[in-house]
Amino acid sequence: MRTPESPKTLYDKIFDEHVVRMEEDGTATLYIDRHLVHEVTSAQAFEGLRMNNRPLWRKSSIVATADHNTPTTGWEAGMEGITDPISKLQVTTLDENIRQNGCAAFFPFLSRGQGVIHVMGPEEGATLPGMTVVCGDSHTSTHGACAAIAFGIGTSEVEHVMATQTLLTKKMKNMRVHVEGKLQPGVFAKDLALYIIGKIGTAGGTGCAIEFDGPAIRALSMEGRMTLCNMAIEAGGKNGIFLVDEKTIEYIKEHGNRPYTVYEPDEDAVYEAEYTIDLSALKPTVAFPHLPENTKEVGAFGEIKIDQAVIGSCTNGRIQDIRQAAQIMKGRKVAKDVRCIVIPATQAIYLQAMREGLLEIFIEAGAVVRTPT
Repeated sequence: MRTPESPKTLYDKIFDEHVVRMEEDGTATLYIDRHLVHEVTSAQAFEGLRMNNRPLWRKSSIVATADHNTPTTGWEAGMEGITDPISKLQVTTLDENIRQNGCAAFFPFLSRGQGVIHVMGPEEGATLPGMTVVCGDSHTSTHGACAAIAFGIGTSEVEHVMATQTLLTKKMKNMRVHVEGKLQPGVFAKDLALYIIGKIGTAGGTGCAIEFDGPAIRALSMEGRMTLCNMAIEAGGKNGIFLVDEKTIEYIKEHGNRPYTVYEPDEDAVYEAEYTIDLSALKPTVAFPHLPENTKEVGAFGEIKIDQAVIGSCTNGRIQDIRQAAQIMKGRKVAKDVRCIVIPATQAIYLQAMREGLLEIFIEAGAVVRTPT
């Protein structure tokens, strides 16, 4: 049983530093440093504040963008390019709520910084080591790559954080995944994520903060770490988290370079579950229906005709992902009767890919390039 004097994990240390009050039953009032807001789960929360005549407790904690309901076509028509009436209402409501209430930074539909919120956040320097980060979206865990506690919350909790800058929650369990070996050419962080999920199952990390470490983990780029933390959710986890190292420090310098606190786990910290994985022989991996744990290595099954391939999303829409895909597709053609769609995760990534000539490679290969969503 854990006591206040027990050796602490990285998650424990950040959590404990943010506890405002702890009840006897283990319910903590947890201070939240960064609140990421988008159009889907914020409207009801802002309305709740209005109905109760409450202001935002700390508007400087909020970074907002429209991402879930923004189309990939019709941008030339501006807001009228959003043809679905509910989607348009959510996007325009976010604009109005931010106008009325304020925030630290807002990247509205059609702006340069707009895009997938869990790519935009680190890209714009909104996520720092040692932070507590929440958003009304399950894949908030992505930000754990920056050594932050980051997790998704529900709409009523979004309102609670807006009103009080705190969240009522209980501590997660701790899991450590130690990864040894070296990724082989053509094998990427997404393959590693699927491999881990295949080993522990989609319920393997239920209720856990999953700390990733080991030489193979430290070799990953920051983008690769974000992919792994993003998919901690598909392993049942609430949060994925990395320790700070030179790559973290360099990334933070390039994306805002603001003060932050570095926490490290105690050497003898105790984890409720631990796994050691050797990926030296790992091959490109795919997940079959109907669960992400149903993984198979490429070559372990016969030919399967596909209709569509999508490159992008909050898991794999970063500039490194776009570069890797372009490298593979250069000089090749999309197969007949297959639709390949490439969606850079943010406007900034779209522009960078255009400058580097990557979009031209996709178009020449027969792929369709879309704007961020």
